[in-house]
Amino acid sequence: MARSESSTRTKSDPVLLRIKSILVPIDFSTSSKKALQYAVPFARQFGAKLTLLHVVEPVATPDFANSFPLMMENDKVKAASRGQLEHIIKEQAIAPKLVEKTLVRFGRSFHEIADAARTLKVDLIIISTHGYTGLKHALLGSTTERVVRYAPCPVLVVREREHEFVQAD
Repeated sequence: MARSESSTRTKSDPVLLRIKSILVPIDFSTSSKKALQYAVPFARQFGAKLTLLHVVEPVATPDFANSFPLMMENDKVKAASRGQLEHIIKEQAIAPKLVEKTLVRFGRSFHEIADAARTLKVDLIIISTHGYTGLKHALLGSTTERVVRYAPCPVLVVREREHEFVQAD
């Protein structure tokens, strides 16, 4: 009878992490680009693929907006957002083989991020936080905090100002 790998492992043996898919939510802010800068070395080190996700939040509009559209159509917003994601990939010189896909979703950010992680069966989410505190945090809420709460996988939170552990090649 063959013994399973877990039964032959001792407490001192390191646990191997298997990260094949990383979700990186991008809101086009400096801090979200920093999260991407963390995600790239993770992808390289683990042989994982990146999925970049931008979520377009719903905007409250007055009732007369149905008669006079004030916003671009969803397909135009989607195309513009996808173009910005592609621009970031080129701007940060990310190898195309590391990027599995770019996605644009519509809805509440935390919900769409958690849902995408669940649907795509990602192994890790790398997300930034703006670091708002006090009244700004109370008014804006924290997307990152909610993602940590609802995500189906581990979440690495990258703070805007922190001790850097990612080193340039």
